[in-house]
Amino acid sequence: MEQPAVKNLCAHIGILFIMAFAVGCHPYEFSMGGPHVVSCEILTSLPGVDHSIEMATLRDTAAIDLSYYGATQYLITMGVRLRHGEGFRILVRPVVEARDVRDSGIIVTATQSYVSLDSGHHRFLTRPDVTVAPDQIIHVALLSENNYMQVVLDCDTVFRGWTKLKESDDVVVQALQGSEVEVIQPDWAGLPDR
Repeated sequence: MEQPAVKNLCAHIGILFIMAFAVGCHPYEFSMGGPHVVSCEILTSLPGVDHSIEMATLRDTAAIDLSYYGATQYLITMGVRLRHGEGFRILVRPVVEARDVRDSGIIVTATQSYVSLDSGHHRFLTRPDVTVAPDQIIHVALLSENNYMQVVLDCDTVFRGWTKLKESDDVVVQALQGSEVEVIQPDWAGLPDR
């Protein structure tokens, strides 16, 4: 016959195991990058995204959400590599639109032909001199401070200026239709020292 203390211990261990299994296995959520580890959520179907702690692969309109404890002033850096297809989009927006992949905030579209910025279904910048080449890692840096934003792809400052948009605390990366894109080692840091 088992002792009551042993029985209680076994019951508590079983409950803790079930809770850890239930909490740690959300199929749509994962962490990636560093040294500031980024919280990620798959916004589209699971088969469109493969991921590890260092990289996520997005296929054919698959999208992931990147965030870091609701930080609205940040410098996020990441590598992005186009494996095939036309390119990718980065949506910089408020987290209140979680689960929606739509035209909101500022959208950076990077393709083999151009880079453009849109807001509210209006294109306000097109840069045909900045393009994405297949199988090359593009270093992306997005800076957000109050209503000031800067977008840098490799050494090209694509945009730098003030916006009248709501503070962004949410960054979504999405492969364009028919494209395969790798998001590599994102790091969501505080603002750089002046």
